[in-house]
Amino acid sequence: MKTGYEERYEALKNMCEKTLEGVIPDCVPSKLRESMRYSLLGGGKRLRPVLYLAVLGSYGRAPSETDLKTAAAIECVHTYSLIHDDLPAMDDDDYRRGRPSNHKMFGEATAVLAGDALHCLAFQLLADCACVDGHYTRIMKLIADCAGACGMIGGQALEFETDLASADAETFGRIDALKTGKLMEAAILGGCIAACRDDEYEIWKDYAVTLGRAFQLRDDLLDADTGERSLASALGRSAEAELESLIRKADEKLKQTGGNSEFLRELTKAVLSRTSDNL
Repeated sequence: MKTGYEERYEALKNMCEKTLEGVIPDCVPSKLRESMRYSLLGGGKRLRPVLYLAVLGSYGRAPSETDLKTAAAIECVHTYSLIHDDLPAMDDDDYRRGRPSNHKMFGEATAVLAGDALHCLAFQLLADCACVDGHYTRIMKLIADCAGACGMIGGQALEFETDLASADAETFGRIDALKTGKLMEAAILGGCIAACRDDEYEIWKDYAVTLGRAFQLRDDLLDADTGERSLASALGRSAEAELESLIRKADEKLKQTGGNSEFLRELTKAVLSRTSDNL
C-alpha cells in the first residue's frame, strides 16, 4: 500500500505526464517528433515540475492549466539538456534511463534538432502562459536566466573549461550550483512566484540552493565507484557529513515557509536518500 507521500507524488507526476503527452504539435516532421517524444516521454521522476507544483500546492493552490504548462516547460528544458549532454561532443553517453540515448536511436543531427526544438517548445509554452496572465512573465524570465549562459548552460561550459583532475571542492561547488542547481531553483522559485508569495522568496531561494548542492552531492556519492572526480571526491571523508548537514538545512528552510511543507519535507528526504541518479 502506498503512503500518503507516495500517492501525492504520483498524483503530481501524473498531472505532468498528461500535460506532456499533448505539448508537441502535430505539425512537427515525423522523425523529429518521434525523437522529441522518445526523450520527453521516456521516463524519469519528473522531479523539477513536481517541485514547481509542490511549492504552489504548499500554499493550498491547485494547479491551473497555466501552471501545468509551466511545469511542462520546465521538463522540456531539462529533457533538452539531457539529449545534448549525451551527445558525443559532450558527455558521449550511449544510454539514458536504461535505454539508448537519443542520438543512438535517431542519429546525432536529429538529436541536436530534438534538443533545440524542446528548448524552443519550452518558451512557446511559457509565452502562452504569459499571454494568459502577465504574472507568468516573471517565471518565463526566471527560467530563461536559470537555463542560460549564467545558469545551467554556463555550468556545463565551466565544467569543460576546468581541469577536473585538479579541481577543488569550491570549484566543483560552483559548477554544480549552475549545471544542476539552477533549473531546480527555477522550478522552486517559479512555484513561489505563482503562489504570489514574494515575502518568502529568499527562504525558497535558500532552500533551492541547498537542495541543488545536496542533490548533486548525493549523485556523486552514488557514482563514487566510477573513479570520476566530483564534489564528493574533492570533499573526501567529509562528503557524507556535508550531505547530512545540507539535508538538515533544507528541512529547516522548509519549516520557515508559511505554507504546509510536509510533502516537500518528505520529498526532500526521499530525493536525498535515493539509490538511483536517474532524476
